[in-house]
Amino acid sequence: MPRKRAVSLILGLAAGIVLILLWARSIDIGELLARIKTINANLVIWASLVYLSAYFVRSWRWNILLKRQVALSLYRTWLYSMGGNWVNYMIPVRLGEVVKAWFVKRNHGVPMLNVLPTIFIDKTFDTLGIFFILIMLPLLALQVSTGLTVLLALLGLVFLLSLAIIVLSARSKGGVVRVMQFFFSWLPQRLRDKINSYIEIFIQGLNIFEHHWSSLAYAVVLTALGVCLDGFYFWLIFRAFGIAYPFMKVLFGYTLINLSYALPQPPAQLGSNEWMMIIIFSIGFALTRQDASAIMAFAHVLTACLIGILGLLAIILSGRQVLKPIFHGDKIYEQ
Repeated sequence: MPRKRAVSLILGLAAGIVLILLWARSIDIGELLARIKTINANLVIWASLVYLSAYFVRSWRWNILLKRQVALSLYRTWLYSMGGNWVNYMIPVRLGEVVKAWFVKRNHGVPMLNVLPTIFIDKTFDTLGIFFILIMLPLLALQVSTGLTVLLALLGLVFLLSLAIIVLSARSKGGVVRVMQFFFSWLPQRLRDKINSYIEIFIQGLNIFEHHWSSLAYAVVLTALGVCLDGFYFWLIFRAFGIAYPFMKVLFGYTLINLSYALPQPPAQLGSNEWMMIIIFSIGFALTRQDASAIMAFAHVLTACLIGILGLLAIILSGRQVLKPIFHGDKIYEQ
């Protein structure tokens, strides 16, 4: 593994361990384990199915965005998505998005640069959850802390920047291309010409909804469905612990936790998920810290198992050769 990536992972893991240790000191671990032993296994199974359904819905959305490049089956799109999600989970530098494009290139012969704009747009749709958050905010008795305000502001900024690139690409491709090329104008001529051609192809690919507005409508509907399935999954985990909690509050809180993944995270969201749960559900919704911690600790392990098992299986079926460049630091697009 290259030194830069190794250092990034080590620092991220160290930060995650510190967060976990601080979290563990703030709760009663014995009581937490006792709570987990009483969980309703049947509801956990249903929750797992709903969780995986949310991933399937998002892969369906990506399938729609890909249609102008290549016609993939929903099964294949889901496999590639799960493989990329596993990489993002283990190595939180968004390398999984490149891996998804590599799968399409390897198995269907489509250049990665033609696929990456669809992935960028797909990830932008995930940030639409910020609108669900803002719509629900006035309806909930939520104590908006300083930390939560900062988080909402950062997530809103991520969404606005992504949306601005897509909208400007649709209205003025040439202008966006010139602005992006300007940032690389200091490079040697040969390298600059190569990067400039990549930028032109990428920006052209972002204009994916031109004359295809029905695809935009489908993508928005599938995004909303995915958000609701996420909330339903987490609500079932609450019920599995015997906690009757309003669905809207669970939907709000879990959507916000998912949106936080757009920001830098430790590997496997180690520690960050636990503290996000406390900030949102304990400080914001007055759920006891012990209940919030027990729910998130179990949910974290459950989702890690689901993503780990299915993600690795997806990589094996889609192209396990990608693991070598990931861990050796080779350029994936040259494989």
